[in-house]
Formats: sequence, C-alpha cells, structure tokens
Amino acid sequence: MVARTSLQPTRRQYAIARSVTAWYMRSYYGRPEDVGVAAMFCQRDRVGHFAIDRAALTAGAPEALFRLLVTMTMFQRRSDLQIMRVLRGIAPEDAWELTDQARLLSLVDEGCEFASTLDRLLEQCDLGKDLETKQGVCERKPTSPCHLKRHTELLKRYGHFGKMPTSAALMLRADGVTDLASLRARAWERTTDPHERALALESTISRAWRISEKIAAMYLSALTNRDLSGELAPWADGVDTNHFVVIDSNVDLFLKAIDYCGPMTYRARRGFIQALAARIHLDEFHPGVRRNNPRVVQQAFYMFMSESNRRANSADCCNAVSAVCVRCPRTLASCCNLNAETGA
Repeated sequence: MVARTSLQPTRRQYAIARSVTAWYMRSYYGRPEDVGVAAMFCQRDRVGHFAIDRAALTAGAPEALFRLLVTMTMFQRRSDLQIMRVLRGIAPEDAWELTDQARLLSLVDEGCEFASTLDRLLEQCDLGKDLETKQGVCERKPTSPCHLKRHTELLKRYGHFGKMPTSAALMLRADGVTDLASLRARAWERTTDPHERALALESTISRAWRISEKIAAMYLSALTNRDLSGELAPWADGVDTNHFVVIDSNVDLFLKAIDYCGPMTYRARRGFIQALAARIHLDEFHPGVRRNNPRVVQQAFYMFMSESNRRANSADCCNAVSAVCVRCPRTLASCCNLNAETGA
C-alpha cells in the first residue's frame, strides 16, 4: 500500500475546500465586493486616483500594466481596507508620479547615485523613516531632497517601502525592456512552453523591491486568468495561469484550519492547493468557468478567511450569523475564523 503524502489532500480537506469554494462562487465571485482581483483596481471608490482605466487594461496598454503592478504591490503586510484608505488619501498628482514608469525613471536620472540602477537601489540605498516625524530619511545623503523619501511618506508604510515604485521601473530597465508589454512579448518569443513563460515572467518582476512570489502571483494571475479577470486579462493566451496561486496570511489560516501538514515552502503550499483544485469542478458552480482553476479556488480560501473584508460587506453571511451559520455545512463552519468570535 502506498502511503499518502502530505501533498495529497484527504477526504476531509477536499470536502471543506469544496464547501468553501461553493460559498465563494455564490457570495463573491464576479461581484464588486471581491477583493484583490483586477476589477477592484479599476474602482475609484476602492483605490482612489490609482484606479486604472478598464479599456486601457483590456488592451494591455503599458501605462495601465505598470500602474496595476505598483498598486497591487502596495497590498501587503496590512489589511486591504487600511491600504485602500491610504490610496484614497493620496492626491492625483502624487498617484500619477508613483505609478508612471517614465516619470519614475526621469526622477532616477535626475537624482541620487545610490538609486541610479536597480542593483544600487537594492544594495546601497538606505532609505528609512523617522519614527517621530514620519519623514523619509537616509544616512548617505541626509540633507538631500529625494523622491524616494517623499514616496515613503506618501505610502505611509515602513521606511524603505518608498523604494518600491522606483524599483519596478528600474527592474524593467535592468532587464533591457521598455515596458511590461515588451517583457511579455519577449517571453513569448523565447519559448512556446506555457509553463516556462509563466516562470520567466515571475522571475523577472520578482527582482523589484518587495515583489515576492505572492505579489508576483497576484499580479500575473490578474493579467492571465480570464475566470477572475474576464476581459481585463490581456495576457491570458499561451501561458500556464495555473502556476499563479496567491498564498498570503489568510490562505495560510485556511491551510492551518484544515490541518495541512506539508512543508511550508511556497512551492509545497501551492502544490497542495493545486491538488485540491484539481478535484473541485468549478463549472458545477458556475457555467462557463474553467473546470480546474487553482487561483479561483485559492481566492475562495482567501475571501472566506478574510475577516475585515467580510465584515465590511453588509451582504456577507458573517453579519447575520444567528440566522445563517446554523444552516452552514459543518465542514465549512468548522474552519471559519469568524465563528470563534461570534460563537456561531
């Protein structure tokens, strides 16, 4: 008898994952309340002046692609609602500067030598923030004005986060491409293998400051996964979109709740979610959706465990627990992180 490995889901794990996916497909899928998908970044009421023009994103316009990359990368380490409040509080001219590739490169060329290339920015720039004044600071040139100092103040994050927008622009320059559309075109020219294309895109954009495997997957899945993005997925053809699975703290909460005991590497957790997704037939819940789509299944886990986003949605069942949770399948209710607080 072959022993079950940690990456082979149990019946219980599959049953819970399927219940959660069914809940997501009827409660959030395709709706404006869904969080972290491409459509959200086109909504002015969500991201303020960072909102992307839908037609430009549909067409894969370089300006829209770059704005999406920078804006998505801001969504880490804090709750989504908190980051949205920060974005909505940034003036239009500042939002443009933070997300315009050409403007960022011109600031680099006019500025400090310690941020003149991607390698120098990553290795030599010591950007920080004064904890009392909240002003951007550095030790190498403490009295010099610097757009990175201004950016870290605007983004209201930890001190060195102000490097992020500029690093995205320098990443493209360092890779010898003019923009993100050119990056995609080159990957398609170099190989016809969909998985190799996915790996090439992921590897390149992950060179930028604070773009992890999670952020790379979030961004690239938005551009390639038609089931989540619809027409807003200009890179959908010819790439292995099943590779892009976003694993954040909420997804980890779900994995813990169903007793995932495999390795905690990104690759292992992604593989486990892919194995779950292979058994969940999405077209049973929503006609027209691809049967096997790990990113959609993972999005279900994320939204199910996302307390702040769910409580902010008055239509979410967590806001009527006394009437709803008693009807919830036991396999689903047993892992809901809201139940511990409500007693449901």
